[in-house]
Amino acid sequence: MIQAVIFDLDDTLYDYKALDREAGRRVQDLVCRTLHIDEAEYLEAYRRGRRETKEQLGNTGASHNRLLYFQKTLEHLECKPLSLSLQMYETYWGTFLTEMKLYPGARKLLDRLHERGILVGICTDLTAHIQHRKLEALGLTGDIDCLVTSEEAGQEKPAPEIFALCLKKLGVSPGDICFVGDDYNKDVAGALAAGMHAVWFCPNTDPMCGRDSTEYNVVTTYGQIEELLDVM
Repeated sequence: MIQAVIFDLDDTLYDYKALDREAGRRVQDLVCRTLHIDEAEYLEAYRRGRRETKEQLGNTGASHNRLLYFQKTLEHLECKPLSLSLQMYETYWGTFLTEMKLYPGARKLLDRLHERGILVGICTDLTAHIQHRKLEALGLTGDIDCLVTSEEAGQEKPAPEIFALCLKKLGVSPGDICFVGDDYNKDVAGALAAGMHAVWFCPNTDPMCGRDSTEYNVVTTYGQIEELLDVM
């Protein structure tokens, strides 16, 4: 019997990709307007800054830090790196935090889990500070029994350390946990390797994604997740 459900956050509880595109566009408009440069020049500097940050920091939560991306972007544009980076950062995350909303059915499922006494966890890459702010913006701070970020664990999914930390915090055997996530390699494969059940949530793509699904469950809606949990 399932005693806990762990959710990935980005692109599992809400549509990260859509917000990322919109927030990125607003930052681009801000920089191009302020520095009087064109879109191509900005995008080239941003891509270089993002790539260099990830190469330097590797498989850590800090490698996702947008402030570092923006600081390096301005360095490549030969601007004083503090002149605009914080405003870029606040524009980007301000877009997220004012416009993000749960996927349809997510609120209903969380309420159902609470009614059944099932613990709810979040296991997510990225830094703790911004993930806390996202959960607050989504109205989920009272729903979460356990939060583990890659910043806290020191490793990103699918590293066993991040799943082990979830197990330690929840105090539940892996065979009594179901992990729900949108990324096969990070979420599904990582959870299965840790001995958990896994649900692959694919709301906007081909649900099979070219893989054999005999080891896990592939769904496209939260209603289907609820149905699966009822029989686990």
